[in-house]
Amino acid sequence: MLSQEFLKQTILFSDLTEDELLEVVLIGRVKNYATDTVIFKEGDPGDTLYLVVSGAVRISKMHGGAEEALAVLERRSFFGEMTLFDNQSRSAYAIAHQPTSLFAISVSDLVKLFNKNQNIAYKFLWAFCRTLTERLRTTNEKFQVIMSLANSGF
Repeated sequence: MLSQEFLKQTILFSDLTEDELLEVVLIGRVKNYATDTVIFKEGDPGDTLYLVVSGAVRISKMHGGAEEALAVLERRSFFGEMTLFDNQSRSAYAIAHQPTSLFAISVSDLVKLFNKNQNIAYKFLWAFCRTLTERLRTTNEKFQVIMSLANSGF
């Protein structure tokens, strides 16, 4: 079983109380993956949120059979969260970059928990919004660099 202390150290669950953390621990399970194991493929149904316990996961797109890594996520990172909000299929591949342990939480179980304990939902959503804001700022900065390079003739 995953420790509450690990969850407390992740951005999504850092604001939860010990009792709230226990509720989250009870609905998830740890899954282990060997290097280069596909966790999910683009187009697969989105039904699980993942936290990286150990190891690393590549988020990739496939183009003509070739893999283009978009990000490598390490310990305490999360992925698969988009399906929680849009109920659509996976938008990329998730592949174990090295031997990896993940804490997997079924989206349906997480939604049930949110409905049962709205305080957990509130704290989770605020943490998620902070993460999205940080990601958007980073993307904007990268886009600005690309536009500057494009405007200077590169």
